[in-house]
Amino acid sequence: MELALLAKQEAVILTDRGLMDGCAYMKPECWQTLMDEKGWSEVTLRDRRYDGVIHLVTAANGAAEFYNLGNVARYEVIYSVF
Repeated sequence: MELALLAKQEAVILTDRGLMDGCAYMKPECWQTLMDEKGWSEVTLRDRRYDGVIHLVTAANGAAEFYNLGNVARYEVIYSVF
């Protein structure tokens, strides 16, 4: 972000995850606390934060047997707020 702001020309910033992705890794009450503390809403984060969104489908789609949590580096717990 800082480099883009300092650029003397227009810049495109690509990220691999959006801010809303964080809600999948937090308990719903923690997510709501964050929203409240920052004065954010999910609608604003989803609909107004980005100029464009490219949604990619995982390579594991259709190949679930090759994607699992058997890798010791994968330890996340997913929480759903929906």
